[in-house]
Amino acid sequence: MKSSEIKEALSASEGLEEIGLADTEELKSRFFVFSVGDLLFALPPEAVHEIIAGLEVYPLPSCPPYIPGLVNCHGQPYTAFDLRVLFENERQPAAMFLVLKLEQDNVAIGCTEVNEIVDLPASSVSTFAAADADGRFCLAMFDHGGQRVLVLSIPQLLAQLEQDLG
Repeated sequence: MKSSEIKEALSASEGLEEIGLADTEELKSRFFVFSVGDLLFALPPEAVHEIIAGLEVYPLPSCPPYIPGLVNCHGQPYTAFDLRVLFENERQPAAMFLVLKLEQDNVAIGCTEVNEIVDLPASSVSTFAAADADGRFCLAMFDHGGQRVLVLSIPQLLAQLEQDLG
């Protein structure tokens, strides 16, 4: 959740407290959870435009290993990401692709399973800034069903691709 959204929600609840109608429930964050092999990732639901199964990947020469190639989505080329290569240095065939809503880039993330959309109390989401393999492409993480879920940072993924192609 953006800080401006948090401020707006807090200011809206201030007036309600005075008259005894404040929502005592904690602010929630919503995430779209998906699997890549045995890894769990999350994105804000509004970042996912479409989920498409059965897309063929067209290999591209001279791309980083985490870019298996392009996928054709409704006649448009999308750069396909294999997150498992980034996080575990292993290829993971994608059963489906999450086509992202981005203004300037066409990106599709390969996944093996779409899990669910979850609403979590903001306090259960741990933000961090790490330089290790698990943290450099993530904004936050949370525990869901006994498993660690990494919240992806699409700008950091795109910056890494730009640097690698640079």
